[in-house]
Amino acid sequence: MFSRLWLVLTPPARREARKSMDAMANRTKQRRSGGLTLLLYQRTLHPELFKILASEQVSRRAYEADIWLVEGGHVIMFAAGKNTLTEVIVTNNAPLTDRGLLQSIPCRGEKYHEMTAGGNIRYMISTQEEQLTQTLYDATKHEIASYASKRELMTAETQGNGDIGGTLSVLDIERRSHELLVQSFHLFDDTQMVIKTQAIIEVIKGA
Repeated sequence: MFSRLWLVLTPPARREARKSMDAMANRTKQRRSGGLTLLLYQRTLHPELFKILASEQVSRRAYEADIWLVEGGHVIMFAAGKNTLTEVIVTNNAPLTDRGLLQSIPCRGEKYHEMTAGGNIRYMISTQEEQLTQTLYDATKHEIASYASKRELMTAETQGNGDIGGTLSVLDIERRSHELLVQSFHLFDDTQMVIKTQAIIEVIKGA
């Protein structure tokens, strides 16, 4: 699912990544905020619930979507006909609101989830969480930032201020006629955590 990130890394970084992943299999890492949580809603959410750092609207004949990079994660609101599915990935483990909440899923380790909403929206997501060594984390952050800048991807970066570490978030969006593909990278300096997601949200033809 995340071959593009792997291709971004240089050969030395890939070798270090293999060492890091092997080591992680034999020990438990402490996670300061439990990583990110995936929240799925069957309705739109108000922008005042978030600190929006970047945004984009996508309009196609089959669907409309609002995509936000927010502090600590991202939001995708996908509407087709009378139905809406909203993906929220945030650091806060508590739901923003219970109204319209379909599911809450921690993004720990590697996860895959799929569902159908409203009969005409199919949703699939794969998530992967990795805690890296400081050296590999710094190299990964630099290369993802360079890759995002070169391809002009949606990006938001916050600077650390003593108590809170800096973050980098990147969204790689493919806007197709009947489906939306969004790959995200969320990096957290204080835990050297890299969380990657890849979602496909599509309109079921003939539904």
